[in-house]
Amino acid sequence: MATRAACSNNHFLRLWSYARLHLLVCLLGVIALILLAFSNTAFLVLIKHVTDEGFVKQSASNLAYLPFLLFALLALRALSGFAANFSMRWLARRIVADLRLDVFRQLMRLPLGFYDQAANGKLVSKLVNDVEQMANAATKSTLTIVRDSLTAIGIMAYMLYLDWRLTLIFVLLAPLMAACLKTMAPQLRNAGREVQSSLGDMTQVAQEAIAGQRVVKIFAGQNYENERYAKAVINNRRLQTRLARLAGINSMVVELLAAVSLGLVVYYAIGKFSAGEFAAFVGALLMLIAPIKNLTAMNEDVQLALAAAQSVFALVDLDPEQEDGQPMPQRTKGKIEFKDVLLAYPNTKRPALNRISFSVKPGERLALVGRSGGGKTSLINLLPRFYELQQGQVLLDGVDMRDLALADLRQQFSLVSQDVILFNDTVFNNIAYGLLGNASEADVISAAKAAHAWEFIEQLPKGLQHELGERGLQLSGGQRQRIAIARAILKNAPILLLDEATSALDSESEQHVQQALDSLMQNRTSIVIAHRLSTIENADRILVMEQGEVVEIGTHQGLLKQAGRYAKLYHKQFAAQD
Repeated sequence: MATRAACSNNHFLRLWSYARLHLLVCLLGVIALILLAFSNTAFLVLIKHVTDEGFVKQSASNLAYLPFLLFALLALRALSGFAANFSMRWLARRIVADLRLDVFRQLMRLPLGFYDQAANGKLVSKLVNDVEQMANAATKSTLTIVRDSLTAIGIMAYMLYLDWRLTLIFVLLAPLMAACLKTMAPQLRNAGREVQSSLGDMTQVAQEAIAGQRVVKIFAGQNYENERYAKAVINNRRLQTRLARLAGINSMVVELLAAVSLGLVVYYAIGKFSAGEFAAFVGALLMLIAPIKNLTAMNEDVQLALAAAQSVFALVDLDPEQEDGQPMPQRTKGKIEFKDVLLAYPNTKRPALNRISFSVKPGERLALVGRSGGGKTSLINLLPRFYELQQGQVLLDGVDMRDLALADLRQQFSLVSQDVILFNDTVFNNIAYGLLGNASEADVISAAKAAHAWEFIEQLPKGLQHELGERGLQLSGGQRQRIAIARAILKNAPILLLDEATSALDSESEQHVQQALDSLMQNRTSIVIAHRLSTIENADRILVMEQGEVVEIGTHQGLLKQAGRYAKLYHKQFAAQD
């Protein structure tokens, strides 16, 4: 229990660190809340005077200024209420924005292995729903604590002034309220955590169904997806209802205890209080119910905020990629060495790469071939350190890649994979992406021409400024592939990583792009994954992989003469084409 309390306090302290960035607005809100709490107590005092002086005694001297005092007090209450609510809402939106930026920056720093195990929909839910819930609940809780606590203290002080014995009756009921809160808090926290998780499940199912519409439609999966989403929605509804029931019971108990207090006040006060005192005391008791009810209901918001904070800060606290290391020259020579490299993914029975050793000379073209699952893509992913190996070394120009600054290392590589990634942006920004953003239009056009992409780009309604839409689905698969190749050409890195770079092209386009790639690979170290063996016949060496191991290595002609695995793959592929 102590550990959980310490964790909760830590979450609130971290949230407060975001509020401190806007300390002036925060202080303005607190001052407005103090004035608002003061005006509530002052209103009771004024009501007593209005009742006794205006209605009972009907004092002419007081009748003139009492309405003006009442107006001034209510005006102060209205202005302070507006200032308090607006400043807290403003603060909440700033905290939400700051938190989302920090969470998104953290997502951009996490290693690729994290995304292999995390569901994208749940990550989006953390970024959108959990951050919103956390910041709003925290600021709402702060508003309630300051405003209603000060209001309750002021009203209780005035009630003690009117009759301390009667006030004591009400105070004696406070431990019962506290016991109720203590009992309900863990249940509310758990319910809040489950609600947050169910929101992530709903987002995940919806995102998958929307992104996979082609598969859904061709396999008539609409009913299946409807059922999946219905289950997620029903589960969320059930959890939200449970949360509402727990919060409602919490509030109901407080109101019942307040009703007992009110009954005792009426019983005690008849014949002992003046009209003004009775009106003020009953008014105080009624006004006290609202802040106490808010403070108990706030428990729900606090537990929701804690559940969301636990989810969000758990993500923020993950270890990012290690970006430090020694700087390297702007352009590497391109010598690569694998020494006894072992790579194993979590929850797999055998390693993806099992004690791989080979070297690539500067400017050499190395082709990787073999059946799917042989480890070719895993090998390529080690070079820009998308994954960290468990054993051995990968050297670049004789230096262990783990000792090099990550940004400098990745500047040495251009990558074109079979899984083309385009963004919902212009053609220009998709080619001149990231650090290439300062490229001139002439350079972008030159890269597009080299990739044989310019012929269709200039036909688009806005040319280079045409918006491609989500994932570039306005283009054909071959066109998307050529945009990605143009991006790699523009980067002009000394090492090229080509993972089925021409897989989505028709025969004519493949021939043009292959010529562009052949020209691009001149004087550059190139590592090419290819299933079409005809595209890598001119490679300097071919490395054949199976089950994470290198089983053959040599030139095209040399491997054919060996009549081994490569020769079988080659003859089988050409027999299938015939």
